[in-house]
Amino acid sequence: MAGAARLLPLLLLLASHAFLSSAAPVPPKRIFLTVQANAQRRRARAAAAASSANSLGLLSQFRGATSGLFSSGAATPAATGPIKYWGGPVVVGNPTVNVYHIYYGSWPSGSGQDYINNFVTSLSSDSGAQGASSDPTVKGWWAISANYYESNNAGKKNVSSKVRLAGTTYDSYSYGKALSDSNVLSIIKNKIGSGKPFAYDPHGIYVLLTSKDVTLSSGFCTKYCGWHTYGYVGSSPFYYAFVGHHGKCPTSCGAKSVSPNGNPAIDATISTLAHEISEAATDPDVRSGWFDSNGEENADLCSWSYGTTRTTSNGALYNMVGLNGMKFLVQQNWDRQLQKCVGQNAVPGGTTPSPPPPSPPPPPGTTKMNCQCTCASGSSPMNCQCSCTQVA
Repeated sequence: MAGAARLLPLLLLLASHAFLSSAAPVPPKRIFLTVQANAQRRRARAAAAASSANSLGLLSQFRGATSGLFSSGAATPAATGPIKYWGGPVVVGNPTVNVYHIYYGSWPSGSGQDYINNFVTSLSSDSGAQGASSDPTVKGWWAISANYYESNNAGKKNVSSKVRLAGTTYDSYSYGKALSDSNVLSIIKNKIGSGKPFAYDPHGIYVLLTSKDVTLSSGFCTKYCGWHTYGYVGSSPFYYAFVGHHGKCPTSCGAKSVSPNGNPAIDATISTLAHEISEAATDPDVRSGWFDSNGEENADLCSWSYGTTRTTSNGALYNMVGLNGMKFLVQQNWDRQLQKCVGQNAVPGGTTPSPPPPSPPPPPGTTKMNCQCTCASGSSPMNCQCSCTQVA
């Protein structure tokens, strides 16, 4: 049995690279971000685990998820965990994780791309530039991802704590408005290489962001809100993601009626983008890096969980602040050490906090006493009577 367990990571890696000789895109890790889809998948798990000690907790979380999208402002998923490392790579960066945006379709000025770009830039910006010191930061959120690592013959390396928006470009419907997964791969590959907008980058994550009028035949808006996978330029692998415009399906993909930046569709899109970038960094080869026994990656375990929120002047909820004080409502992420959803890196530097030291013993010759006193009210000076016993 132990031998079989050791073989599992290798088998997963071999399976994930079986597409090397194929021109078809590698099947992506779909992110079923709709509350309804998450609830349907996880309800089956809860039924199977009904006799376990934590089944009531799971069921109560389902009720939160199925009571209506954002009905309480903080729908909670049924996180299963614990998340484990299966032997594959992460995006360690050199020295940064480079993110490339391809805005596909119609993205005139003021369509929200400035908010999207601000968020990605904020992932590793200095906290001092992010507004009030008491506000949780976008940088602090990314630090959760930076605690994930890969381990191989070259040693142990973490996901980089530095993220850089390395480039943006536009594509005006080169494959039309109705796309397939293969089209997504082709659009991105057409942007990579000599004389093209982006250089090939083994430390990069290329993201296709589509405008509101673009569809994806594999189920955008009906089955998922985004996904990530990997492909090849020649024989060289690269990592990429798809995130559709959430204005196309505001109910199923989480757009609120009031949002931090006054653009509900884009604000919701940013949360999905965060989800995909994090998972593309911690499990880039899909099902070979970090995931739990059900195949859920780190951000999957915290879909629709927002933790503590604050309120903006326009009445919108937010839970973190980026550059120039820009506010965002982004899902929490799974802390691999605490094995729970958190909004900021709760274990700075990747170490578990030490318990407080025990109280020092009393000095020699000191007697410790336990006293109870009764004092008469209104007297001046106060008149008290005490009864004391020596503590062993």
